[in-house]
Amino acid sequence: MYQSIRSRVRPTRPGSGNSTDRSGITGTSAGMLAGVLMFLLVTAPAVRGDTSSQPSATPKAARVIEPMPAPRHPREKTYMKRKWGVEILFLRETAAGYMLEFRYKVLDPVKAAALFARKTKPVLTHVGTGMQLTVPVPAKTGALRNSDTPLADHTYWMFFANPNKLVKPGDLVNLQIGDFAVEGLVVM
Repeated sequence: MYQSIRSRVRPTRPGSGNSTDRSGITGTSAGMLAGVLMFLLVTAPAVRGDTSSQPSATPKAARVIEPMPAPRHPREKTYMKRKWGVEILFLRETAAGYMLEFRYKVLDPVKAAALFARKTKPVLTHVGTGMQLTVPVPAKTGALRNSDTPLADHTYWMFFANPNKLVKPGDLVNLQIGDFAVEGLVVM
């Protein structure tokens, strides 16, 4: 059914520059193969991250992600736990900066039920510009947030659209979900 490689190689005329050796590879193909191998040998240090053979470039500023700042009041974190039954884990940039991910842990499902109500629409307000960011609602998947019955000691999430990468790491935002409000969240 299939022909072997040797039977598919056409014999060439002597002196045409395309002589076939025993392996069935023509001279032109061997030259291309050698060129590809040479290219890989030259570029291999760049692929491995070896910069000793490359000219040094000015280093780009490293993006430092700092942890959430300490609460303004010693009992501010305990207020969220007592009043709403949740512990805020983080708010960070995701999806190449076009979305923001809010993660929180439910400690008391009864108190945290207000955050899961489908009728309430979460809003994230950028403190610097006053721009309001909402949870996207794609047609096929629905709102990009959890709205099922919460369970104790489970981590939940919601995503906010960040058009034009408006909110950057280090910016302050305010979160509003119905009566639940958090001010001064720092984006990681």
